[in-house]
Amino acid sequence: MGYDVNYNQFDYAKTYEICQQVSRELAEIKERVLTSQRAATQCQNDLAVAAMGACMAVRSPNLDALVWRLRAAVFHAESSAMESTKLSSTIGQAGRNYESAENRVEHQILAETFVQKLDDVIQSIKNNNMRPPTEQMETILRLFMMLRPDFMFDRKMSFGDQVEIQTKELTALLRHFSSRRDTDIVITGQDPPQEVQVNGGPESFYELHSMLEDRGPEENGKFMVVEVDEHTYAVILPGTQNDKSGHDPWDYWGNADALGIESENYVDAIADAIEASGAKEGDEVIMSGYSQGGIHVAQLMKNKFLNRKYKMNKMITLGSPIGGIDIPDRVRSLSVEDDKDMVPGTDGTPNKNRGRNHYTTIFDGPREDIKPLLNDDSLFGAPHQLKNYGDHLRELGENPKPEIREHLRQFQLPKTPMKIRKFKIERVPRRMTEKQQEETERRLKNMTLPH
Repeated sequence: MGYDVNYNQFDYAKTYEICQQVSRELAEIKERVLTSQRAATQCQNDLAVAAMGACMAVRSPNLDALVWRLRAAVFHAESSAMESTKLSSTIGQAGRNYESAENRVEHQILAETFVQKLDDVIQSIKNNNMRPPTEQMETILRLFMMLRPDFMFDRKMSFGDQVEIQTKELTALLRHFSSRRDTDIVITGQDPPQEVQVNGGPESFYELHSMLEDRGPEENGKFMVVEVDEHTYAVILPGTQNDKSGHDPWDYWGNADALGIESENYVDAIADAIEASGAKEGDEVIMSGYSQGGIHVAQLMKNKFLNRKYKMNKMITLGSPIGGIDIPDRVRSLSVEDDKDMVPGTDGTPNKNRGRNHYTTIFDGPREDIKPLLNDDSLFGAPHQLKNYGDHLRELGENPKPEIREHLRQFQLPKTPMKIRKFKIERVPRRMTEKQQEETERRLKNMTLPH
C-alpha cells in the first residue's frame, strides 16, 4: 500500500512571478535613486544661490561627484529593469510554449492509442468492481473530449480546460431549465454549540467530518464551523447528500453550483456562519471539504469577498475533483486522493502544475484492515467513502514522508477542547428586490383585461 506525494517546488509560473517581482523592485530602486539625484542637484543649486548672496562663486566637487554617480546608478537600474522585463517575457512565452507542446503531444498520443486506451479502461473497470479508477475516469473524459467536433482539432488546449468548458456549458444548460436557479442559499437553523476534542494530527479533520457525515439524514443541509482558537476558525463542508427535496444545497445539484458558478451562491451563508461563530475581520479561516465539499472549498478559497474579510490560506480536500480549479499560490493546500476512487478523476485532469504550497497525496486503494468496515455497494464504492479517507489521513499522521512532514505540521489542531457550531442551510425562493417589485406592479397596472 502506501502513497505518493505530488508537488512542484519550482516551475515556469514561479520563475515568471519572481522575474516580475524583480522588475518591479528594480523600477522602484530607479525611482528612489532618481529622487536622490534630484535632491543632490537641488543642494548644489541652493549652495550656489547662497554663495551669490555673498558675492561668491561656490560649487561642491563632492556634490558633483555624487550627482554623476547617481546618474550612472539610474542608468544601470533602468537597464537592469529592462533586461528583467525582457527575461520575464521570454520565460512567460517559454511556459506557454511548453504547455502548448505538452497539450499537443497528449492529444496526439491519445488519438493514436484511442482503441487501446478504451480497452484498458474497460479492463480497469472490470478489475475495480465495475467502477473506473481515478486515472481511467480521467481517460474516459479525455476520450469524450476528442469526440467533440470543436475540440477535435484544437490541440493547444489542455484536456482539463476542455472538460472545464464542457462542464460549465452543461451546468449552464441545466440551470436554465431548473427551478433552483431562482433560489438563494440561506441559514435556516443552528445547533447549540458543543465542545469536542480531536487527536490533533491530520486525522482530526476526519473526526470533524464524521460529526456531519455519520449522523444520518437529520444532518442533511448542515455544515460546521470550528473555533480552533481566538483568531482561527475551521469550516467543514460535507459531501453530496441524497436529498431529493430540492432544498438541500449539498444535493447532487450542489456539484453544478460548485463547478458551474464557482460556489458564488454559498458565499453569503458561509460568511454569515463564520461571523456568527465569533470570527473577526482578519482572523484565519481553514477550510476542509469531502467530495463535493472539497470543490466548494477550492472555489471559496479564491473568493474575493471572503479573502478581503479573512485570511483564507489553508485548505484540505478529501476525494474531490479540483484539478481544473486555479487555487492561489498563497494558499497552503492538502488534497487526499485514492487512485481506486473514480470521483477525483471526474475533472479530467490530475492535480498538477501547482505552486510549492500545493500537495496532493495519492493512496493505492483502501488498506486491508479498513476494507471490512467499508460498504462497496454505495454509489461510488468503498474507495470514495469518508471512512476510507479517514484512514488515509491516519496513515499520513503515522507515516509522514519527509517531503510532506513540514506541510502536515501546518494543519495540526489543538488537542484541547474546541467549540463547534453546526449551521443548516437551505435553498429558498429568491425574493424580488424593491426595484423588481416596482417593475412587476407597473406591468400589472398596465395590463389590459381581456374582453
